[in-house]
Amino acid sequence: MLAYILAGGTGTRFWPMSRQQRPKQLVRLWGDETMIETTAHRLAEPAQEDGVFVVCGPDLVDPISGTLSDFPREQFVIEPMARDTAPAIALAAIQTLERAGDVPFGVFPADHYIGDDDAFGRCLAAAESAADDGHIVTIGIEPSRPETGYGYIHYDDADGAGSGDAPSVHSVEAFVEKPDRKRAKRYLESGEYLWNAGMFVMKPSTLLDEMERQLPQMYEGFLRIRDAWRTEAHEDVLREEFEAMEGISIDYGVMEDARDVVCVPADFTWSDVGHWAALDEVRETDEDDNVIEADAILENVENSVIFSEDSDRLIAGIDLDDMVVVDTQNAVLVLPKNSAQKVRDIVHRLRESGRDDVL
Repeated sequence: MLAYILAGGTGTRFWPMSRQQRPKQLVRLWGDETMIETTAHRLAEPAQEDGVFVVCGPDLVDPISGTLSDFPREQFVIEPMARDTAPAIALAAIQTLERAGDVPFGVFPADHYIGDDDAFGRCLAAAESAADDGHIVTIGIEPSRPETGYGYIHYDDADGAGSGDAPSVHSVEAFVEKPDRKRAKRYLESGEYLWNAGMFVMKPSTLLDEMERQLPQMYEGFLRIRDAWRTEAHEDVLREEFEAMEGISIDYGVMEDARDVVCVPADFTWSDVGHWAALDEVRETDEDDNVIEADAILENVENSVIFSEDSDRLIAGIDLDDMVVVDTQNAVLVLPKNSAQKVRDIVHRLRESGRDDVL
């Protein structure tokens, strides 16, 4: 199986540590590695030799190369411009066809936390086998709470097939977008739904067949990209087709109406670590449930995130609860945890006002 790391995201909800030239996947939020380093190392064993690739825009090739110092440039798949995940994954499919033929390939976010690499490998082995049989395979996460920030997978819990220690494979009945809390609670209680973690395994032909049916214009564009792949016109054709393409996610563009989708329920812990308030899912906390990565003196501070990078300032906090404080060399962020999703609004305002110095 060839493995592709989708690394084109901007990670705006982790500003001010996440910046344009060093987005979230290039930040160290836990452990000794950046998120993309951890992802690449995790995929090295399940993928074929030299079978891990990075999909990103041209502006991120150098920053990612600086992090993945032993990663060859020829294993970058470069999108001329961002067009969301459906075109990015279709580009990976064409690359797979040209490099290895019609064999299963997987696509994985660059910036997610996975708690058990061995269990992850077992899930990928089951997914690869199902993909080889012509299915589109997604890895689903058993929900632990009525989360409204994730998409869900409605699956048939009764039809799973597996043998020995191999994870089971189940038919997918529907992809469900982010629900309100009432529906999320119902999904959790039913036991028939998984979180959609955005990890997919399939053969190139399986994806292209679905695109021909559901996204015919995009499909025709990728046929032209494929035909020009090993010619001098490759880069020009790639840019022309991407400029004309609709930006659409793989979930909306393909998965919601795909004919043969199955899922492998994960038996590992997972988090998309989507914002500052989620750090306590992946890092140890102190006796007051705080995540602290800073020179800090705290008095009556609970359930908070105190983070510092490239700053020699002391952070002093008094009587704080459910707060986030992030200090960097040229920007400070302070907000309640329940407003963590709104950091992207600040980034948008900074962009509108031309504050490139802090972006």
